[in-house]
Amino acid sequence: MGGRRKVFFPYANLTLRRTARKSCFPRWPSAMIFRRDPCGLACVFLIYGAIGYAEYALVFWMLLPTFGESFWGAVHIVVLNTLFLLVIIAHARTMFTDPGIVPISKNSNTKNRRATLRQGEGSDSDDSDSEREMMMLRRDNDRLGEEWTVCTRCESFRPPRAHHCRICKRCVRKMDHHCPWVNNCVGEFNQKFFLQFLFYVALSSTYSLFIIIISWANHNEFGTTGLKGPNGPNVHHAKVLHTIVISIESALFGMFVIAVSCDQLQAIWNDETAVEAVQRRGMRATRRQKSSWSALSQVCGHGGLLTWLLPCSSVPHVSEIAPIEHNAHFTV
Repeated sequence: MGGRRKVFFPYANLTLRRTARKSCFPRWPSAMIFRRDPCGLACVFLIYGAIGYAEYALVFWMLLPTFGESFWGAVHIVVLNTLFLLVIIAHARTMFTDPGIVPISKNSNTKNRRATLRQGEGSDSDDSDSEREMMMLRRDNDRLGEEWTVCTRCESFRPPRAHHCRICKRCVRKMDHHCPWVNNCVGEFNQKFFLQFLFYVALSSTYSLFIIIISWANHNEFGTTGLKGPNGPNVHHAKVLHTIVISIESALFGMFVIAVSCDQLQAIWNDETAVEAVQRRGMRATRRQKSSWSALSQVCGHGGLLTWLLPCSSVPHVSEIAPIEHNAHFTV
């Protein structure tokens, strides 16, 4: 958006404001959402349960029996809890941040026309109704412009690269996919937090495996969890069991988020979401017109590497779509 120009819009006024938050600790976004999807909530509880179990197993069965109250024991506990805290914050911001939901215009004529169509008389068949409805949608799309479209499901006027999510039942700006692990869509306004969540899960999984290795490398057979220790073999067997479970958990989550991270970075560098990649299947991609760094900066912001890593910073973006009067002019 180099300059400002007047645009004529026949249905609703669109006010676009560019907001750049320079502070590392801005106010929490006013547009917060919470999905009550059973599958998504089950995945969320599974994630927090896995984090809680990892905290318990690594601290009370690996670090404290091995390092006790030593300096390095305290360092490992602080680092581990910091990583888990960053995972929780990044996950919460991805889950509660509006990904870019396109509002449904209250002044939309398309909705009224469809209601008239359904109540009209003299319809020979469902096919004729469908054809007439599609003709009206094409006429509306011509008025909106080539890039703006009318969603046939939620009947919203959506900007370019917005797609409809069948789970959220709304159109989302630059929608990549709906992720049940964060119980939300990954779109234009929360993709950065999703990348941070993946990064910190991968880092936490790697560090957990590192703790397991050093705890067994310094294992004392006569210690509190040793086979010949004061607590007997049952405690030693319990430590072995916790080691197996936490190793599998860390390896699975680590490999999964690394694979998803590679897919996300590839999509960002190609400037193509997962939905767009499916839609162009069998066709050659031609969208990419910017460098990989510029594409990543567009998602993560221009505040530097530190703000890219902290889930407390929001990216500057074009926000707030506000419907107003019919046949109004507005400024972009």
